[in-house]
Amino acid sequence: MSLTLKHIVAYLTLLIIPCIAFSASSEKNLQEKNLQPIVVTIKPLYSLVAQLSEGIEQPILLMKQMQSPHHYTMRPSERRLLANARIIVWIGPQMETYLSKVIQQQDAVIISAMQASGLNFLKQRFSRQHLSGQHSSGQHFSRQQNNTKQNHLTANHLDPHIWLSADNTIVISKHIAQQLIASNPENTATYKKNLQQLISKITQLKNEIKTNLKDNAQPFITHHDAFQYFENENNLNYIASISFDEESSVSLKHLRQIKTSIKKNNVQCLVYQPPKPDIIEALADKTKIKTAALDPLGSTLSPGPDNEKNAWFKIMRSIELNFKRCLSQ
Repeated sequence: MSLTLKHIVAYLTLLIIPCIAFSASSEKNLQEKNLQPIVVTIKPLYSLVAQLSEGIEQPILLMKQMQSPHHYTMRPSERRLLANARIIVWIGPQMETYLSKVIQQQDAVIISAMQASGLNFLKQRFSRQHLSGQHSSGQHFSRQQNNTKQNHLTANHLDPHIWLSADNTIVISKHIAQQLIASNPENTATYKKNLQQLISKITQLKNEIKTNLKDNAQPFITHHDAFQYFENENNLNYIASISFDEESSVSLKHLRQIKTSIKKNNVQCLVYQPPKPDIIEALADKTKIKTAALDPLGSTLSPGPDNEKNAWFKIMRSIELNFKRCLSQ
């Protein structure tokens, strides 16, 4: 039986219409995700989300300016971005203090890295406790093992720079992946594949950093005590901090104690978080100590999708290299 042109057209129409409908549906889903994106607060965390979401969607970075997340001033456009977000990923109120109230007003799914089960936390140190030269590696608290004490200490006592531990970063990545899968189950296979690739890359970098910083017992001091997770994971010899946080003032008495500690412990390295505080210049000039910039937030990374996607890896590698240079004799 021969087919007429009319039959052929009708047959092709039956094939094409479902394809058009599927394409329109996919495009609508994509548009909805673009209109209601995943918003991530800081670069190291954004890096993890971008790696986990590869091939599915691209998250949006909230903090692109060089400001402290403790005292960040949001623009109106950033407030609108949060209001339209489908998912918001942040460390928690201990880090992004400026978001504590704002985030309670959002309808989005909120993913807090500090809530990941299995994290090993370190208690914040107070530098005056360490000026004797008997440094502390910090007290460890596991959310999984000591939840009651953890909840009591979280608000004011725990160091929130949790991503500076590779082991913690793996825990955080798993936590985020679980939440993304719950929100977008049709892409479960892709999220799981991306998670395994991410864990493999994190583990490889962790091992390389440990090898490169192995047996380095040279003491150092910090301006702002933000690096103890990195120190602990790589057995570095912390002595003291100049200030409790990056914006605290320093008394003359405490500065004299720091200078005494530098001489007593033969400290040759002083690390700080950029931008470089004036007190670092003054202290380095008087003591001839070497200085190194360590950038835990990736604030000095050049803007661009590659740097943002790989921010965590670039941050950790940069901290390793700058520590190694500063601690070398």
